[in-house]
Amino acid sequence: MKQLLQSRITKRYVLVTFIVVFGSLASIYYVTTNVLHDSVHSEIKYRNQLMGKTISTKTSFLLEKMINDIRIISEYVLSDSNENTVFYQTEMDHVVSKNPLYLFLEVIDVSRNSIATIPNVNNSSYDEVHDILDRLEWSKTFYITNLLTLEDGRKTIGIAYPVLDEKENYRGAVLAYVNLNVLSDYLSQGKIGTEGLNVLVDRNGTIIAHTQEKYIGESLKEHPLGQGLSRYRSGIWEGELFHESLLTSYRPITLGGMGLIIGESTEQAMAPSKQVQVLLLKGFLLVLFLTYLLTLFGAFRIIHPVTKLTRQAKEYSEGKRDDFEKLQTGDEIENLADTMANMAIELKNKERHLFYILESIPYGIITIDKDGRIVTFNRGAEDLSGYAREEVMGKFIIEVPFKRSEEEFLSWKTIKEGREINEQESYIYDKNGNKRDVRIYSSLFSDENQTIIGSILIIRDVSDMKKMEDYLKQSEKLASLGQLTAGIAHEIKNPLSIIQAAAEAILLDVKDPVYVQEMSEDILETTDRLNQLLTDFLSLSKGEFEDEWEQVDLAAVLYELLNLLKNKFSELNISVTKIFDVDEAFVLAKQGKLSQVFLNVMINSLHAMEEGGTLSVRLMETDANWLVEIKDTGIGIPESEIKWIFNPFYTTKKEGTGLGLSIAYEITTQFGGDILAESDLSGTNLSIQLPKLIEERRAFWS
Repeated sequence: MKQLLQSRITKRYVLVTFIVVFGSLASIYYVTTNVLHDSVHSEIKYRNQLMGKTISTKTSFLLEKMINDIRIISEYVLSDSNENTVFYQTEMDHVVSKNPLYLFLEVIDVSRNSIATIPNVNNSSYDEVHDILDRLEWSKTFYITNLLTLEDGRKTIGIAYPVLDEKENYRGAVLAYVNLNVLSDYLSQGKIGTEGLNVLVDRNGTIIAHTQEKYIGESLKEHPLGQGLSRYRSGIWEGELFHESLLTSYRPITLGGMGLIIGESTEQAMAPSKQVQVLLLKGFLLVLFLTYLLTLFGAFRIIHPVTKLTRQAKEYSEGKRDDFEKLQTGDEIENLADTMANMAIELKNKERHLFYILESIPYGIITIDKDGRIVTFNRGAEDLSGYAREEVMGKFIIEVPFKRSEEEFLSWKTIKEGREINEQESYIYDKNGNKRDVRIYSSLFSDENQTIIGSILIIRDVSDMKKMEDYLKQSEKLASLGQLTAGIAHEIKNPLSIIQAAAEAILLDVKDPVYVQEMSEDILETTDRLNQLLTDFLSLSKGEFEDEWEQVDLAAVLYELLNLLKNKFSELNISVTKIFDVDEAFVLAKQGKLSQVFLNVMINSLHAMEEGGTLSVRLMETDANWLVEIKDTGIGIPESEIKWIFNPFYTTKKEGTGLGLSIAYEITTQFGGDILAESDLSGTNLSIQLPKLIEERRAFWS
C-alpha cells in the first residue's frame, strides 16, 4: 500500500480525479453562491427601496403635520383681541406638549420681533432667522430650513410659515424648531436589524437625523450619496460609509429638499447567503473526501498491477531481472505484461546478436553516453588499448589515459561540441605507454527529438599502414630523385653549351671589346641560372628544412611581395586585386621559404599574362587553416596537363626549368599545408592552404 501511494501514476490518477471533481464542485459552488448572492442582493435592494419609500412617506407626513399645525396658529396671530391671543398661545402650548418633535415654537411680527415663544426660551440666533424671514416675505409660503445651530449649541431645523393678512400682505411668521434627537428616534424605529441605519440629510448634504445621533451635523456633500441626493436621484449604493461597509438605498424627499438614506452593514445583509454558502461548502468537502476514498480504491484495483509492471520494467532496465512475471488481471494489463515479456526476450536476443557483431569487428568500438561515460568497449578496443572492458566501463572517456593531457584529446572536444568525425589522423597511448597511430571516426546518437544522447567512436590502428606509407614515400622520393637527376643532367648540358660557345667566340674574336663584354655577360647570366638550378635541386632532394621555424604573418608576406612586384605589374599592364578577410594570419614556417612559394606562383601568373590582365590575391580563414588564392586571367593550363605541373622539370614555358611549382609544392607540404591548382580558358587559380598557428603556440613563439 505504501508503494502504491508513492507511485507517480497513483499520484497523477488521484490528482487528475481530484482536479476534475474539485473543478466541477467548485464550478457548481461558484455558480450557486453567485446566483444566491445575486438573488439575496436583489431582495435586499427591493426591501431597502421599499423601506426607504415607507420611511420617506412617514417623514413627509410628520413634517406636513407640523406645517399644518403652524398654519392654523398663523391665522390667529393678526387678531388684536385678547381672546385670540390667548387662543393661539394656548394652541401653541398644546401642540408643543403633545408632539415631542417640537423643540419650541416662536411667533415673530413684521418688525421681526419675537412676540411669543412656547416654551419660553431666549432665542437670539437672528442671523440665520433673518434669512428665513426674508425668504418668507417674498415667497409667502412655508419653508423648511437646513441645519441650524441655536445659541445654546443645540442643532435643529426650522419650519417657517408666513402670517398674511386678508390682502396676502406679509405681516410676520410662525417658526417651529424640530427636535432632531426625537426625529432620529423615529428613524431608528424603522431601521433594518441591529446593524441597520437610517439617515436624513438637508439640501446641503448635512446630516440632520441619524440612528446614531453622534453623526448629526456631519456633511455628506462630497460623498457619492450626498452628490446623488443633491441631484434628486434615487438608487442603490454599496461601499464604505461611517467607517463600515454598507448596502444602502437612497431617495430624495420632495418636502423640504431633504434626502433619505436607508442601509445596513454588508455582513448583516449577506448573513443568510453566508449560512447557505457554509452549508454548501461542508457538503462539497464531504463529497471531495468520499471521492478521494473512491479514487484510492480504484487506484488499488487498477493502478496496482500497473505499478508492479513498472517496477519489473525498471528492474529489467537496471539488469536486476531477465524476464517479467505474469499478471493475472484478466484484462488489457495482463496482455501488456505478456507483450513486454516477449519484447524482453526479443531484446535480449538482439543485444546478444549486436554484442557478437561488435566483438567480431577488428577495430576498437567505444560507445559513450551524453555525459561522456563509456557504455560499451569491444574486444577490438581491448586489443588496441590494452585495457580490459571491466577497467573502463562506467568511467568518463577523458579519464582513460589515451592521451598525455586533456588538451590533446581533441576528438572528445569535437564530440562535446556536437560534431561528428569523418576521418581524423591521431594517436593514442595504450596501457603500457606505447604510442599507436590511429584513425578515428565518430557518429552521434539522437533521440526522436533530435537531442544528442550519446556517440560511437571507431578507432582503427594504422601504425603498420603508416610504416608502409613512409616506405612508399621514401621509394617515391628515390624515384623522383632519379628522375630529377636525369633531368638536371639535361638541363645543365644546355647552359654548358652556351658557356662553351661563348668562350669559343671570345677566343676567335678577342679584338672586339664590345663583343667580349656581351659574351661575358651571357656567360655570367647562364652561370647564375645554372647555380640557382643546382641550389633548387639540392633543396628539393633533401626533402626537409634544416632551418628553425618561426612565426610568420601571411598577410605581411603577401603585402611585401605585391609591393616589390608593383613596377613589374605596371610594365605588363596588369591590375592587382587584394581581398584580405583578416588583418593578420599567423603560421609556423620560414618567412623566406614562404616568400619563395608565393613569388614562384606570382611569377608564373605574370608569364601567363604577357599582354596584360588581372591578378587577384585573396587571404581567407577556414576551420583550422589559412587559405591564399592567387588567380590570374592568363592563357590557362590544359586540363590534361594540370596534374603534372607540380612534378620537377615539367614546364609549359620555353625558358622554364620546371622547378618553380615543384619547389613551391615541396615547401608547402613541409610546413603541413597543401597546394591545389584549377585552370580553364579564363585563367588559373592556385590555392595554398597552411595550418593556423593556435593561440597557445602563438603566445609561446611570441
